[in-house]
Formats: sequence, structure tokens, C-alpha cells
Amino acid sequence: MKPGAVRRYFTVVGVILVALIGLGVWLKPPLEKMREGVEQGLAEYARHHLEAGKTMPAVTHTDSRDWLVAVSHVAHVGDLTFYCYGGFKVTVCNLPEA
Repeated sequence: MKPGAVRRYFTVVGVILVALIGLGVWLKPPLEKMREGVEQGLAEYARHHLEAGKTMPAVTHTDSRDWLVAVSHVAHVGDLTFYCYGGFKVTVCNLPEA
């Protein structure tokens, strides 16, 4: 490979990485909105999995972190722990094993 081709290759790769990071920062969900959405979603999850005669467990928050291009959140519903991650306007939570 010629030296000019290597330089062009690294320039193109660098531009793509900068564009992806910039897009990730721009589309990252705000931490407070993510926390509210996680609380609503987990409350609905608990409502669907509620056993007859039991009271609705509270959704409690343990830890929230704001990363460069994503946010993470740990929440508890009763004795279940959910780990949620959000980035590019999408939030995903794990389903704990019962």
C-alpha cells in the first residue's frame, strides 16, 4: 500500500468514528426521561406478573450513570433487579430469571 492510501484509509475511518460518536451523543436519551420510562415500564411489568392477592411491589432505583453515548440504570421491583441501558433513543432492560 502506498503511504497516501494508508492516510486516506485512516482519515475515512476517523470521520466515520467521529460521526458515530456524535450521533450517539445527540441521540442519547436524557437520564431523567429514561428513569421515568423505566419506572413506567417496570410498573407495567410488575402489574402483569402480579399474583392474585398480593400487593403491587414498588419500583426503586439503585444506580444511574450517564456515559458518553449511553445511559445505564439499575432498578428493583420487589426482589427482582433490572439492568437497563439506553442509547440511540432506545432503552433495553434485561428480564431477570424467576
